[in-house]
Amino acid sequence: MEMIKTNAGQGFGVAGLILGILCLFMAFIPCIGVIAIGPGVIAIVLSIVGLVQANNNNGARGINIAALVVSALGTLIACVWLFVFVGIASLDDEQIEGVVKDVIEEVVRESNSCNSDLQDELNQLEKQLDSIKVDKTIHIETDSTKIEVHIERK
Repeated sequence: MEMIKTNAGQGFGVAGLILGILCLFMAFIPCIGVIAIGPGVIAIVLSIVGLVQANNNNGARGINIAALVVSALGTLIACVWLFVFVGIASLDDEQIEGVVKDVIEEVVRESNSCNSDLQDELNQLEKQLDSIKVDKTIHIETDSTKIEVHIERK
């Protein structure tokens, strides 16, 4: 005798899948991803309820399993954000300053090695700014142009 498939648990599966997808998208947003834990837990509960109903009444289980996987993944990513924030919050001021100094030194080191042309241009610009004289007339000289601006008071 052939068992007839029913729609048992499908509503819970669809609701769990929608919340799971929402949770997954929210989990990837920095600083807001922690909020995804709430919808993720609700989606996991809905998916499990739908899976139990599908098993008991010979219903299709695919959408419930997909909802469970997606919501569990979103909740896991949101929990990782939570652990990152808790870890940062537990650092004291000296540790944070040390990390910030290390990051700044690394950025400066990388920018100096990658942007030598930019550094040359900045040095030329500084020389040009040093050559600006301000009295009653402003003199600006570059390689190709010479500008004089006269300042008068009324």
